[in-house]
Amino acid sequence: MKRAIIPERFPAVDGDLILSSAIDARIGLFTNNIEVEFRHKLDRNRLAQALNIILDAQPILGCRLVIKGMNIYWARLNKKEWDSLYLLQDSQEYEKFKTLQVDSRTGPQTMLGLYNTPEGDKLIIKASHQVGDGGGLHDIARELSCIYNRLKHEPAYQPEPNINGSRSGKQIIRQIPWTAIPVIMANFIKLIWSNNHPKVTHILPLSAWQQTSWMYKIRHIPPERTARIVAYGKKNQATLNDVLISSYLRALAQMGGWDGTSALRLQLTVDLRAWYLQTKRAGGICNLSGFEYVNLGTDLGKDLNSTLSRVTAITKARKASYFGLSETCLAPLVTLMPYPWMVKLADYISRKKAAQKNVPHLLTNTGLIPPEIVTFDQQPRAAWILPSVLFPPAFLTLVSGYGETLALSTGVSQGSYALVDAFLDQMIAELPD
Repeated sequence: MKRAIIPERFPAVDGDLILSSAIDARIGLFTNNIEVEFRHKLDRNRLAQALNIILDAQPILGCRLVIKGMNIYWARLNKKEWDSLYLLQDSQEYEKFKTLQVDSRTGPQTMLGLYNTPEGDKLIIKASHQVGDGGGLHDIARELSCIYNRLKHEPAYQPEPNINGSRSGKQIIRQIPWTAIPVIMANFIKLIWSNNHPKVTHILPLSAWQQTSWMYKIRHIPPERTARIVAYGKKNQATLNDVLISSYLRALAQMGGWDGTSALRLQLTVDLRAWYLQTKRAGGICNLSGFEYVNLGTDLGKDLNSTLSRVTAITKARKASYFGLSETCLAPLVTLMPYPWMVKLADYISRKKAAQKNVPHLLTNTGLIPPEIVTFDQQPRAAWILPSVLFPPAFLTLVSGYGETLALSTGVSQGSYALVDAFLDQMIAELPD
């Protein structure tokens, strides 16, 4: 059977435009990473071959985003421009690679860093947030590992390129009945009110971003502690995420000098694939996340139990009414707006919110990393995700899990190292012991 011919161009979809406007408005650094530690050595030649194959198998990864005035599209790269496997020679190179950004405008949209240690290889899989969110990063890792493993027994393996899989938010909208529109719009109005009452949001007093000196701060919660946290949540009819939200807000109140009048408010992400697609998988590598918010107002509660009770009530109510869609339902409308206007709007909103002191921190939980998506011949001993970075006053913390271990990670510049270290420690201290 003849293989499909890969087009030289792909259209930019709603999620592409939204992320691109955030990049051009200089809201943050938009590269997502999976860091994996193995007990064995990887086959470097096979890894390089798998990387080249995935750039054809998921053709959007072998592209660069082109912006020419009103004309925005993905353009396929020449294969000479595909070299994105970095063989890292020492721990310094490895640490430096962690903060290296994938430039969506030059491409390709994914790169790998491989570092050999006596204990086993370490691998970092990077992807531009421009092309996909945390779920998209999972999809990239899944396909890359599948190709790598298959090449061991089928050296000539070449999957059919995915040229027709949907990358648009419309694949979610199509799952929603038209009768839901009034409900979603009512939820949107309620959200606008909640996000402005109280007007000021309590946040960490972060220093201005220093691009020349930043790093990831990571905390690992061991299996025994994780099991106790999960058991505590079940005992209180709460999800693990509810417990993490509660500990985050309690730590925030402790660390940020809360005055008792500003809102204890937190922004969350929702993987819309898991909520609205029957297969739990998007048609292609894409951004398919929505936002939710937890607003405790000025009532934190006297202890973790009381905080968790309020958080759980809020999240259960939202999950019962088109979870994650209050803002996302408007995403397809961005395709009707001239792109320069989108950039100006993103810049205006971020500046206005900062001036109003109403930029809630963001907590995103990408869930468990399935072992099969990071199994390269053998399962790794550890894996976690390193997130994109938002510039202050915004602040993003990510939760990921592998096996029975949880990881907290966030990018921070030098002026805030001590503050963020103390905050992460306090968040863990707030969790059930």
